[in-house]
Parts: sequence; C-alpha cells; structure tokens
Amino acid sequence: MAVHDGHRERMRERIAEFGIESLRDHEVLEYMLYSFVPRRNTNEIAHDLLNAFGSLASVFDATKERLLKVKGMTINAALNLSIMGDVSRRYISHERNVNIYIGSSEGCVDYMAPLMSTKTKEEVHLLIADSLGKLTKHIVLDRGVVNESHCNARAVADIALNHDAVSVVLVHNHPSGKSDASLSDINMTKRLYVVLNGVGVRLSEHLIISRNSYYSFSENGILDSLKNSTVNIVGGRIADVDY
Repeated sequence: MAVHDGHRERMRERIAEFGIESLRDHEVLEYMLYSFVPRRNTNEIAHDLLNAFGSLASVFDATKERLLKVKGMTINAALNLSIMGDVSRRYISHERNVNIYIGSSEGCVDYMAPLMSTKTKEEVHLLIADSLGKLTKHIVLDRGVVNESHCNARAVADIALNHDAVSVVLVHNHPSGKSDASLSDINMTKRLYVVLNGVGVRLSEHLIISRNSYYSFSENGILDSLKNSTVNIVGGRIADVDY
C-alpha cells in the first residue's frame, strides 16, 4: 500500500466514525478529489484550490474552466466540483419545498436568493402558486449567456395555465452585481403582466436578484401602477412599450 493509500484509508475511517464535520475545509476537498485524482496527492491540490478561490463555497461555485486552471485538477474532478454549489442549493430548495409561500416579496427573496445570487450567467425562473400563495411548481424558463435572457410572455402564459396557476412570480438574476431594473426589464414585465392578466393569471411579483441585493417590482410600485392603470393595446402590442 502506497503512503497516499494509507492516508486515504485513515481519512475514510475518520469520516465513518466522526462524520464529515470532523474535517477542515481543505480536508473536505482532499477527500472529494480521491475518486477523480487517483494517483496524486490531493492534499496539495485542495490547498491550491482554497488559495485560488478563497473559500470552500467559492470553490463549489467556480466554473469547470476556472477549476481546471489549478495544477493537478482533472476534467472529471473539475466537473464534479463545479456542480456542488447547484447540488447544495437544489437540496436546500427541495428540503424547503414542502411549505413554501410566495405570496410576499420577502418569502420570494428568502427562497430564491440562495439559489440565484451566485450565478455567473443570467437565468429566468418562474414560480407558480395556488390560491393560498403556496409554491406548486418551480420552472427554469431560460439559461443564457451573461446579461442576455429571453422571456416569451405567451409561452409563460401557456406554462401557467398548464399548471393551473392562480398567480406567478418571475425571477431573474443580474450577474453584473447591479439589481436595478433596466428599461428592457420593465418592458418585459409590462408585456408579461398584460398577457397573464388576459388569461386570468396574476403576476404577483418580479424579482431581480444580484449577489448582494435585489429589486422588487412589487415593492417599487410598478405592478400596482399596471394594475391601476389602463394599458393601451395597439395592433396587439402595448402602446408605450419598446419591442
């Protein structure tokens, strides 16, 4: 048995007896790399990863391409580490999914911020709620390149109807770090509001989430202004919206 093999076996015994909580961050990485870097000292690679990214969480949120820049990393190792952040967030989401209420902006932010605040590419999500405001379905509408996303209002309406939605929440992220709504964000919200309203589904919120902040269309009065105003439709389009 090689020296590294003996060390690996001792670590496995330690985890079996005391759990993963007994390991320090670099040891967690060292252990996770065993299956993907079979003949290297993964302790050194683990230290290099933490030095490069600063924390265990940042390692898990790094892209495969960035991870591969660390000496000793293999493609399989980089791929598996790069999905850990999403796997963790999905676990948390499913754990909480039994009783999630999205009838308030605060509830939406509490649910979505951990899932989207660290994304490096823009994504658009749709949350569907029943008459009590309870989340019944979470759908990813689009994953795009940085700063580009698309939200087809009619497609969203079809999805909402197919899932018996009473109300929906639209959520997308700004990887740039600025959560303020752009003109295109506002126009998209207006289009979606009108189309959903036409089929009897309420757009109760639109959230923009960045790493450290969020923008709520509800809290900023935009949805109320749409609700309380007459929207002019000309040729099947909203007159005051840029297309």
